[in-house]
Amino acid sequence: MCLTPPKTSITKKKNWFAKPVNSIKNLISNSYILDRRRIKKKLKSVRYKNFEVRLAKNFKDIDAAQNLRYKVFYEEMSANPSSKMKALKRDFDEFDDYWDHLLVFDNSKSSFKDKVIGTYRLNRKSKAKNYGGFYTAQEYNIDGLLKYPGEILELGRSCVDKAYRNGQTMQLLWRGIANYVFFYDIEVMFGCASFPGVEVESIKTLLSYLYHNHLAPEEIRPVAVEGRYINMNIIDKEAINLIETRKKIPPLIKGYLRLGSFVGDGAVLDKQFDTIDICIVLKTDLVSKRYKSHYETDSL
Repeated sequence: MCLTPPKTSITKKKNWFAKPVNSIKNLISNSYILDRRRIKKKLKSVRYKNFEVRLAKNFKDIDAAQNLRYKVFYEEMSANPSSKMKALKRDFDEFDDYWDHLLVFDNSKSSFKDKVIGTYRLNRKSKAKNYGGFYTAQEYNIDGLLKYPGEILELGRSCVDKAYRNGQTMQLLWRGIANYVFFYDIEVMFGCASFPGVEVESIKTLLSYLYHNHLAPEEIRPVAVEGRYINMNIIDKEAINLIETRKKIPPLIKGYLRLGSFVGDGAVLDKQFDTIDICIVLKTDLVSKRYKSHYETDSL
């Protein structure tokens, strides 16, 4: 799917660095719903033809997002659901309770749960410190990012319905992210991105390329946690065919790189999703410089 950027640019930012739930309904706490009501009054939705992009407001919205996530991650990509997820046919975890959920709706659909055709999960530092921290911290030491003086945003659980994997859908999602960045004055975004499969040997050239060419500055560099760290510096930089290697980078990761993203040190095996994860770090002022030209030629 082409990750075409929204027309909205992102403002230039400041200096770079100076328990599991028992059921779906337990996912949404009163504080979460109240927070959605507050945001609803301030953060406007994006509309284009029969599509709408907005934050989830209630349980019904979240349930539809979890339905889509289950369909993509577990039915299509063969991730490994828990028994409760399998019974409910929903992807969920403890972080759903307090993250913001950005949704793309196709309002031409008759069934509400099928209206949500794209989603991202968003978590700000100002919220995470009071509600259980960051998902990425399960895989990476992010102390450098946590020390960053400005607001930071974690992105996760990104997926799009197979029938809508095109430039328009991702453009709408990124326009929603841009609005969120404006509203909360986000300066740095980060999160895990994945390679399908669990065989390091098959992507050793890609990991080495990322390590040699896109490693994050040390002061903000995420490092894979001890016991899960997979070395990315496998092949010498001089031995990598840059043109051929770049062709093999997954489109979503390639899109992040075109925006100027860095990667953390070390990859991580995610057994639940049968993927090898890397950590992406992106300054939002870099987004403003490249937003109109990235994501235009690649598809998921």
